[in-house]
Amino acid sequence: MISRVSKRDFDIFASRDKCSCATHGVNYYKVLSLERHCNDVEIKRAYRRCAIRYNPAREKNGGAEAIFALAAEAYDVLSDPLRRAVYDQYGEEGLKNGVPRPEGFVKPYVYHGEPMRTFREFFANENPYGDLLNILTESQPLFDFPEGRGIKRKEEPLIKILFLTLSEVFFGGIKKIKIQRLVLAGDDKSTTVSMGKILTVPIKPGIPAGTKIVFSEKGDQGPTKIPADVIFVTEDRPHKTFRREGSDLRTTVDIFLREALTGTVLTLDTIDDRILRIPITSIVTPDYTKRLPGEGMPFPANPKRRGDLILGFNIEFPVYMPISSKNHIKRAFKVSRVKEY
Repeated sequence: MISRVSKRDFDIFASRDKCSCATHGVNYYKVLSLERHCNDVEIKRAYRRCAIRYNPAREKNGGAEAIFALAAEAYDVLSDPLRRAVYDQYGEEGLKNGVPRPEGFVKPYVYHGEPMRTFREFFANENPYGDLLNILTESQPLFDFPEGRGIKRKEEPLIKILFLTLSEVFFGGIKKIKIQRLVLAGDDKSTTVSMGKILTVPIKPGIPAGTKIVFSEKGDQGPTKIPADVIFVTEDRPHKTFRREGSDLRTTVDIFLREALTGTVLTLDTIDDRILRIPITSIVTPDYTKRLPGEGMPFPANPKRRGDLILGFNIEFPVYMPISSKNHIKRAFKVSRVKEY
């Protein structure tokens, strides 16, 4: 017979599968039995259930301590919007190794390794039933609570990362995003049901990374609370060719040494589906850059104006050159020096 904890152990450690973020590692959502679109309330509820059930001080069967620790780490990641966003895109490997982002390198996440500390911070003490016992022995009048006096408190804002391609940033437009939230139902509006809602997010051409787009009071409704604001924070998706620096675009192109010395014409596909033909007539040194004015991203304040496209170069040297070719190059440099004099 498989015991209750050992079976849960199997389910938890089986969660070290391939996450949808395309990397191997712990599936924190499965650890807490959550769906990937879960909200903050569901994360807290799931951790509370798991922490009480597998608290080593209460559960003595084998495996409880490991599950308790893994649940604490899962809660520590999923309850933090930035950690959750990095984990959703890059998985456990990216979260714990760190990832490069346009605004700077995201430092690796390291769990502090003290699941009981997470437990205490969540419940405010080591006894999850302590508050209930206090209420039973020292009950407080209803009107001692703000909600009892009809005062509603606004929930903390819900922050979501909104990833945009450079094409979306260039052209602008709108994105429709579906969220799940609790809404008041019934004639007396005293119960809540989960419903989907489509939010229309306006994207202005050239919108800077890190822009906050606020939807006021679109969070969960409740009879004793004011819904939280839903805030989308924009972030650039990596592009295969370009990276954005303000309103400028940068890219690095590969050229042969022959082209670096004698010139060439480069072809480059732009974000707005044009083909640029760029003549290179200068000697390309390792620190040489080519700036093309007006070929970057739109300025947010004036989308009719655009930043610059800046080309860097990676010079490929030949791995072999016959002696006859070397002699030709030597003679060419000799002629060049004679002409200079």
